[in-house]
Formats: sequence, structure tokens, C-alpha cells
Amino acid sequence: MKSIFLETNRLLLKFTRADDFQNLMVLRSDPNVMRYIGDGTTHQASQVEHFLKTALAYQKRHGIGFCSVFEKDSGKFIGQAGLFHLGFDENKKDIEIAYRLLPDYWNKGYATELTKSLVHWGFTHLSVKKLVAAAHADNLASQQVLKKAGFVPIGTIRWYSNQDVLGFEIYKNDAIDLVPYNPHWPELARQEIQNVRVALPAYHVLDIQHVGSTAIPGLLAKPIIDIQVAVDSLAMIKQQAVDQLKILDYVYWDENPDPTRLFFVKGMPPYGEKREAHVHIVEATSAHWQNKLYFRDYLLAHPEARDAYAQLKHRLAQQYPYDREQYTQSKTLFVEEVLSQARLEFTLCEKKRH
Repeated sequence: MKSIFLETNRLLLKFTRADDFQNLMVLRSDPNVMRYIGDGTTHQASQVEHFLKTALAYQKRHGIGFCSVFEKDSGKFIGQAGLFHLGFDENKKDIEIAYRLLPDYWNKGYATELTKSLVHWGFTHLSVKKLVAAAHADNLASQQVLKKAGFVPIGTIRWYSNQDVLGFEIYKNDAIDLVPYNPHWPELARQEIQNVRVALPAYHVLDIQHVGSTAIPGLLAKPIIDIQVAVDSLAMIKQQAVDQLKILDYVYWDENPDPTRLFFVKGMPPYGEKREAHVHIVEATSAHWQNKLYFRDYLLAHPEARDAYAQLKHRLAQQYPYDREQYTQSKTLFVEEVLSQARLEFTLCEKKRH
């Protein structure tokens, strides 16, 4: 068996070895590390020895496990991370992702880097439809890591350690899946817009538009219809929107950190089989509203920009198929350049009109 299981940008995950005992003792005897794990108590030498025996046998049978993590630059041991059957119980069908890091290596983005890389490896190499994880209700940092990695919270569950924890899942069929332009998308969007228009209070809705890649003929796209709704006030419409769009099977993202947008998803696992539509509700005066329209209309008018965007999307989807956050962030520079050109063209057109 090779010693290196997985390599990330800054870290190496190495299969557990018998001589990892001292590193694991330092990690598992640290009260800060163990605070939210199991019953919160630190481990004694006998417990670490038992883990080593179990881990060595498990990874030999399955080729996965709870690996030791090292910094590439320093070569220092920083913790553990890996994939394994829930609680190392081979009778369990779920594969768990877990990590624990020494405090000196917190707040460096290592936990998110590890989790995202393990998700990619798991869906690439294992025959699983989902991966699972858990976090203590008070462990807000780990909850945030899992959400950034694309995990969906599923509520309080009883974990294998007989602890009540917050459960998280991520689904293979929620990957970034780009397909050629479908000429039926405009009609699907028209129907969805009509449904949304009927569901929302007309006295608050100012406009509804089909935006995003499915609104641009010839563009490679995720087969998800993006609908943008302009309203007079988010505060006034929020509760009605949440209640009424729920009837249309939309799930509201109540933890959205952007206070200038209400975001709803239809079909996302575990609430459906696959994403079908997104609804973005924004105020008509917001940058969200104008930017979505500027971007769409510029690509409609400039096939060369549309094709360059398609090439970028294709490359990023291959690089980050299970990392929506990184996929979106990596498009930022291109999007900003297009918006800059679109605003310039709009300004020039306005000057000519006047």
C-alpha cells in the first residue's frame, strides 16, 4: 500500500502507520481537539493503541481510512482526516468524512481544503451516492466547514457514538453537470415564471426574468432554470415568498449570508432527485438585478464572449465537479470583465440616445 492517500494544495494525507502513535497521542490527548468528539474526553494511551490496531486493519481491507495529515511545506503532523464506514463499522453502508486538527492549525482553511478534497476523492473512487458527516451542535466552526464544502444539514440525528449531533450529507447527483444548450429551456422558464408570478403577491413584484446560462442560446449550462424576481421590498415579501414558494417545492436557503437576496432551490437532494430551478428574489434597485441582466444581454449580443465563457465553465466543471463554491469563485474575474464591458456599452448607448 502506498503511503500517500491524497494530496491537496497544501497538505498530504498519509495512511496510518504503527509509528504514528506519538503524533496521535498528542492529538487525541488535547482537550481542545476532543471537546466536541464523542463524550468530549481525551484519550489515554490504551485508547490510541486500540485505534491504531483498528485503523491499520481497516485501511488494509478497504484502502481508505482515517489518515494522518501533514503540511507540505513544514512536514509537520497537523491532525487526521479521511473517509470510512460510519464509525468504522463495515456493516454500515454510509461513508463518513471526518477530520480533527491540532489547534495551531485552526483558522487556516485546512479543514475546508481537506473536506472538499475528500468529497472529490470519495465521489470519484467510491460507488456511493452520498457522503455523510456530523458536527456537535455547539461546534459552529465545523458546521461552517461542512456547508462551505457543499454538505446539506439534515437536522439532529443520533450518531453512532449515541450522541445527538447535527447531521450533514452531500450528494453525487448534485454535482456540477454541464450539458449542451436545450431549446426547450425558454419554455420551461416561461412556465416556471408563470408559476412563480401566481405564487407571489403581485403588488410587490415589479418584474420577473429568465437569467443565467439557460437563458443564452448556444451556451453550455447546468440544466437549472434561473429565475430572477425584482420586488419593491425584500422585508415586505420575505415571509410570503417562503410560504408560497414552498408550495411549489422550493426550499428556502435561510442561512444565505447575503442580505440583499432571497434564494430558493427546487429539486436539490435530499428534497428531490436533482436541481431543476433556482429563484433569486432581489430589490429592483439592487446590483443583483442589474448585473444578472447586463451579463445575460452581453453574452446574447457577443457570441465570442459566450464561447469563451463556455470554455471556462467546461474547464472549471472538470476541475471542481463537487465544489460549487470554488466553481463560482473561479468565474469571478471573467464575470467582472464582462460586466465592465456591458456597463460601458450601456453608457455609450445612453449617450447616443441623448
